[in-house]
Amino acid sequence: MGQAGQAMAQGRLPPGNDLGALPSAAGSLARLAAERALQEDIDITPLLTEASLPLTLMDDPETRVSARGEMDFLNLVAEVLKDDFLGFHMARDYDLRRLGFFYYVMASSSHLGDAIDREVRYSSVVSEGIRTKCQVDGTLAIVTEYAGVERHRDRQQIEFWMTCTLRKCRIFTDRQFVPVEVSFVHQRSGVFSEMERYFGVAPTFGAEQDRISFTRDVTDLPLVTADPHLNELLLKHYYDVINRRHGEQGPLRTRIENAMTPRLPHGKVNIQIIAMDLGMSVRTLSRRLADEGLTFSTILEELRSELAQGYLRQHNISISQIAWLLGYNEASSFVRAVQRWMGKSPREVRRMIHNPAEPDEPSHPLTID
Repeated sequence: MGQAGQAMAQGRLPPGNDLGALPSAAGSLARLAAERALQEDIDITPLLTEASLPLTLMDDPETRVSARGEMDFLNLVAEVLKDDFLGFHMARDYDLRRLGFFYYVMASSSHLGDAIDREVRYSSVVSEGIRTKCQVDGTLAIVTEYAGVERHRDRQQIEFWMTCTLRKCRIFTDRQFVPVEVSFVHQRSGVFSEMERYFGVAPTFGAEQDRISFTRDVTDLPLVTADPHLNELLLKHYYDVINRRHGEQGPLRTRIENAMTPRLPHGKVNIQIIAMDLGMSVRTLSRRLADEGLTFSTILEELRSELAQGYLRQHNISISQIAWLLGYNEASSFVRAVQRWMGKSPREVRRMIHNPAEPDEPSHPLTID
């Protein structure tokens, strides 16, 4: 293994590819998405450029990339391919062994509980932008959180990882068991029966957490892929990797946005609640925002604006529903906000997105679909 390969295996950036303080990722998902696009004779160069990924992505499989860029690239490829379930389809179809050490440290474990523990401990080696943890109450839940990247920008990546988790569990145990619950923070409209059939349970969208939960007894299931000698070797490897890493929490603004996003539909976004979510006092949060030249209200306003543009792209979500998703008590308040942000009504913005060649019409105040 060369110097670049050793760097990637250790969770470091290869020489000449310094991403600075940005969360990095192994690039596995970006390469899978690129392969799908290339199979359809799509030029990926402009997509890589827009996502700020290296144009040499497919030349060196050992090069780490920006976690934010990888997430954005998946969204771009999904849009070009017109595959709104790209992340789900990739996780369902690809060869899991392409995850490398991360796959084998799980597969070689003795029981499923051990494999889940390995996923929780080492997922950040695959992408520093995500963190997983276990929650044990009536069920065993694997919860995914974001670090240094904005949760509200993601849909394909999280659906990939959730599907991938279930598929690994089924392969490792040679059982087609069904999770108790699958939930995502992002919203989805329309039909997702294909995903429901695969999971065996209807996924929930617009939830407070990204999580997949199982009955607690699954931890005792033996793995048909167990290899104690390989597992011991890989555990030593990952012990060294983790000891060399530093758990950065990410920029303050990103942490605030990630705390706001699941609370918006419930109308529970204020500085007191978000400060509590971040484990600090209102005074401390206000001071840190001021130090960075930010205000709480500006972050909330800009987050709502960005989310609104994403929701308006989805045909099956009404204006009233979008208003609720963004935490507005009245649809008219949302309409006024859109006119302030974009100078047009939500209906006109939606028409521009889907029919950009149509001429503009005069804006009509408080137009609600």
